[in-house]
Amino acid sequence: MRLSLAVAGKGGTGKTTLSALFVRAIREAGMHPILAVDADPNSNLAEALGVEPGRALAEIREQGSSPEGSPSSGVGRARAIEDEIHRAVTEAEGFDLVTMGRGEGPRCYCYVNNLLRTSLGQLSRGYRVVLLDNEAGMEHLSRRTTDNIDFLIAVLDPTMPALRAVKRIVALAEELPIRIGRRMVLLNRVGPGGAGEAIERELQGLPAERLPEVPQDDEVERAGAAGEDVFSLPLDTPALVAVRRVVETLQALNEKSEQTTTR
Repeated sequence: MRLSLAVAGKGGTGKTTLSALFVRAIREAGMHPILAVDADPNSNLAEALGVEPGRALAEIREQGSSPEGSPSSGVGRARAIEDEIHRAVTEAEGFDLVTMGRGEGPRCYCYVNNLLRTSLGQLSRGYRVVLLDNEAGMEHLSRRTTDNIDFLIAVLDPTMPALRAVKRIVALAEELPIRIGRRMVLLNRVGPGGAGEAIERELQGLPAERLPEVPQDDEVERAGAAGEDVFSLPLDTPALVAVRRVVETLQALNEKSEQTTTR
């Protein structure tokens, strides 16, 4: 069984930490190799995973879009970019990491972006699980960097701005011509009193499925502030335990979907 996830949401909701916890929980579940793609220009996923990032694909894009920095022929340029992407992969135990890097500059990137998407798609076929930690907001959807995904996971914390961002993400995912198997919502950093009636009421009206919520976890916050990776967290850390339940839910949904497809 293969699994592909894209994590999205407003900045500051714990999206990247959740993505790193996903990688750990998925690896613990025995689903590997995993390809983690840091598609956020802030590029913090490597630190959360405790690895050094490789060369950012943005640098490869800049070089590939420059006439003096890339082969002139289409075949030669495609091969050069594919080779550069393979060299940019950071290899770790049970997972690999690719970092997208900063956004586009003033050049025309249509051709080289298409090459990047094609090469990254070919690379991902060699992995059992692909996880994208997307940039905050909705740009990844409108640029179609999130496509052909089993689960789009829209993350929010119990605040109205985060809820409004999730509503826009879910709506845009419906409108754009991209293939997303299921739209999911994950409530993160939930305190003992829950998310509140107003947020719960709004979430019930969304055309998306709910995943098990993840509690506020002081140990996770402390580790992040200290620059420690998610693999340093104890096995019984509440947020990690909750993410394991989320992964089990996604596995069950994906298995059920594959069984339906093969009938």
